[in-house]
Amino acid sequence: MDLWQFFMAAVFILIGIGIYCLIARRNIIQLIIGLEVIAKGVTLSFILGGYVLNNEQIAQAIVITVILIEVITAAVAMSLIVVARRNTGSLDIKDLKRLWG
Repeated sequence: MDLWQFFMAAVFILIGIGIYCLIARRNIIQLIIGLEVIAKGVTLSFILGGYVLNNEQIAQAIVITVILIEVITAAVAMSLIVVARRNTGSLDIKDLKRLWG
């Protein structure tokens, strides 16, 4: 097994775990973790693409940008989760229906 095939398998495993986490979980924090796992799989695929095409510098620049966007998204999502927890008293997705105006 070549190195790129190993990393491609890791990409598929990470994205699969993230999608499973999005489908099977009802806790908001676990959903955010699932989204982050998917984003890490996509980040690894960018690095893999740069390695295969022998253009690692552009792939690294894209990955740094993706990581920056992930951090901002996670911070905003976690702040919204804190507000939802204060208003509903729970982290369950079904309890968010009570937040409608």
